[in-house]
Amino acid sequence: MSLCLLDYSRSKNIEAVFRKSGKRIIPSVVLPNEEEICSTKSWLSKWSLKKLKLDLPTVVFGPGSVHRKERVESLHKKVSAKYCDIFPSVEMQGMVKHLQIQPKDLDDYIEQMERVLRCYVRRLQWLLSGSRRFFGVILEAKVCILIDTSGSMELSLGLVAKELTSLIWEQLRKKATKFNLIAFAEEVQLWQECLVEATDEMCHEAAQWVSLFQAHGNTSILKALQRALSLENVEALYILTDGKPDTSCNLILKEIEALTKSHAVSIHTISFNCTDRGANDFLKKLAFQTGGRYHRCHGDVDGQLAAHQLLSQGFKDEEDPVFPLFEGDDLKKLVEEIDKARKYLTQAKIFRSLLEKKKSHPP
Repeated sequence: MSLCLLDYSRSKNIEAVFRKSGKRIIPSVVLPNEEEICSTKSWLSKWSLKKLKLDLPTVVFGPGSVHRKERVESLHKKVSAKYCDIFPSVEMQGMVKHLQIQPKDLDDYIEQMERVLRCYVRRLQWLLSGSRRFFGVILEAKVCILIDTSGSMELSLGLVAKELTSLIWEQLRKKATKFNLIAFAEEVQLWQECLVEATDEMCHEAAQWVSLFQAHGNTSILKALQRALSLENVEALYILTDGKPDTSCNLILKEIEALTKSHAVSIHTISFNCTDRGANDFLKKLAFQTGGRYHRCHGDVDGQLAAHQLLSQGFKDEEDPVFPLFEGDDLKKLVEEIDKARKYLTQAKIFRSLLEKKKSHPP
């Protein structure tokens, strides 16, 4: 963003031009007190900057904000329109626009934006805490969790079992979700033949079954998905794997498309310790194709640290600290909105400084 400031008019009516009958133009936003169990897409449909009417260009640039020049034939050149002398101007994205706002309104904007940013960062911390860090947020009431127990998972299976036990108690039991578990390698193992209520007794049994996981063989993702989709009344699958399946990825996508035509089931995919781009692309496509979400817990420690620094030290620098490049849908969408809010906050502070400087040093 480059900035170029034009002169204020010496007119005594400048203040009147900026004011809108004393009306507060920056809304005092009402933010959620508790974290809602929903996807980031759904959450931002209520709490995005646009929804909260805090989109900075809309706030500071009125409908007549574009800097205009008209040709004056007697001078043989273009000159600025009369009102252009009244408003200070900035150049953004190659276009000169006039700031049609007062410093006090920008103060209000900055205050509200900092409140919103704290809300966003707390949401990010929540997404990176507990079993959500590993598996994401479980949304539906009837789910099946599928865990890759192939040979490549041998060194990590203890950690996965621990995190899955946490998921059972923290998310499934808490929401009284109906659930089932599947372990898949060369063969597919079901914990139960159908979905069961997440009672204390069943959660204890599930945790015991998970503790017996053993890694071996290949990765029969298609078999596991076919079996899970056959469960009566299942609404969504959550599948965790560390690599490519042992079947053609395109074949799996076609088979799943056919299976979900008559009975729509969202498949949420979880990439665990997977650096294979082809495997991750497959998981993204599988989730997108079925209306699910892709999750990857890569970079979560750096994300937690950056979030803590922002909440403890304030939003002083647009670029420090830097969040990791999250790939998972929920984290990626939220960090993109946080980055936009930080950018708007920085620009608002610059605009306020320009307005104050011009008012204190009139031409």
